[in-house]
Amino acid sequence: MNNNKPLLTPQMLHEYQKELVMHQLTHDCSMLWVQMGLGKTPVTLTTIVDRMRAGQVKKTLIFGPLRVIQAVWAREARKWSHTQHLRFSVIHGTKEKRARALFADADIYLINYEAMNWLAETLDHYYLSQDKPLPFEMVVYDEVSKLKNSTTLRMAGGKRDRKDGRGEPVTIKVTGWRKILNHFKYRTGLTGTPASNGYLDLHGQFLSVDGGERLGEYITHYKDSYFTSDYSGWNYSPTELGKQWIEFKISDITKKMDAADYLDLPDCKVTNIMVDLPASARKAYEEVEKNMFTQLDSGQEVEVFSRSSVSNKCLQFCNGSPYLSSESPDYESVHDAKLDALEEVLEEAGGAPVLCSYTFKSDAERIMKKFKKLKPVNLTQTKSADTERIINDWNSGKIKLLIGHPASMGHGVDGLQDTGSILVWFGLNWSLELYEQMCGRLNRQGQKKPVSIIRILCNDTVDLAVADAIERKTDDQESLKNALQRYRDGITTNDLSVNFF
Repeated sequence: MNNNKPLLTPQMLHEYQKELVMHQLTHDCSMLWVQMGLGKTPVTLTTIVDRMRAGQVKKTLIFGPLRVIQAVWAREARKWSHTQHLRFSVIHGTKEKRARALFADADIYLINYEAMNWLAETLDHYYLSQDKPLPFEMVVYDEVSKLKNSTTLRMAGGKRDRKDGRGEPVTIKVTGWRKILNHFKYRTGLTGTPASNGYLDLHGQFLSVDGGERLGEYITHYKDSYFTSDYSGWNYSPTELGKQWIEFKISDITKKMDAADYLDLPDCKVTNIMVDLPASARKAYEEVEKNMFTQLDSGQEVEVFSRSSVSNKCLQFCNGSPYLSSESPDYESVHDAKLDALEEVLEEAGGAPVLCSYTFKSDAERIMKKFKKLKPVNLTQTKSADTERIINDWNSGKIKLLIGHPASMGHGVDGLQDTGSILVWFGLNWSLELYEQMCGRLNRQGQKKPVSIIRILCNDTVDLAVADAIERKTDDQESLKNALQRYRDGITTNDLSVNFF
């Protein structure tokens, strides 16, 4: 779609973001503990460009969750005048595809954490074993908390049992990232939740950034220095003096920012997470939008019998589970793009309670199934007599994921703002009233934290038309028609919110 929105300039960075850039630039090894939605990505892109202009960096390696490396970094770079020129190579797929992407000519190379051992082995084979310098000067760990355990094969390396082509068991040697990390001059870690499970989580993260300079190279020494264990030796707790020493040792390279500490931040921050429809789902979506009919890969048929119902059916495709007909509760899952994005939000929330709004019952069922380990609660399906108990459990921290339909979140659902400040829209609906009502569950009197409203939207779909209508604060029939027409004309862009992170 056409994007007529002017490019953002470095001068439009918030003051706190400029402070973060300076922290990265003045520390070869740095750690940013920055709350969700405050713009770690444009900050780090700015740092990369500044180091490139200074001749310090030619190529940068970025680790991150798969959806983030595929959709977030390059899209964010295209929004800014000083980063739009950056060339990206995504290292993903088969070994052959990964190798081609690794040796492609680019400025920034993106790879998911699951491929870290492969990359360590490849870099060792082509460079270190031949006494050649790595092709990268800088490494960025997006969601560095994924490296919290320094003893895993991912970090430490070791041996792994596998089966060969004949099904016979074989033991292979795995190259750990620890062998590679000190060959990067510039290293930075990004996370919103550095220690969701306590101080033990910090060792692996700082090891990946400073090579063990601050908290030591080995977890055993780290535990012996700052922790005490229970009688069985399984559970470790930091001593009070240990906490002070850990915080002191990491303080020089760590920048911690909470939204509540900065006056130039809005009390309510809207962030759009953009996801892409997989190819098969995109094909079915476009067929329904154009012809009101499609056949799914499974052979099931989806048909819409009135033009006025097409946009609603398209929203179901965006969320990942269209109903087969308007008369039946049967639906089929066609993609998990939004579920994967929600999973990343929950990981970054680090145990903080998350309220999630859904549009269709199929959304609710899939969310409840996907995150059953969190023991989520669907407030919409809760009996009225149990509502107060559920809200009390939420406020006591027992519920990490609470979901609900906006139509059921009216009067009688009070107190959610006492604990929660994160609202995720799994899918938007056309009602401005319901949108504002749902947002009001957290963004209301009594809320002590800035509220993060995170909207998971599908690129180049009717999701953008709904968000456009909401931005214009209209939901009358004529306005909805205009929003749909703007979407079809390619006028609606991905950058719907005045908040650009």
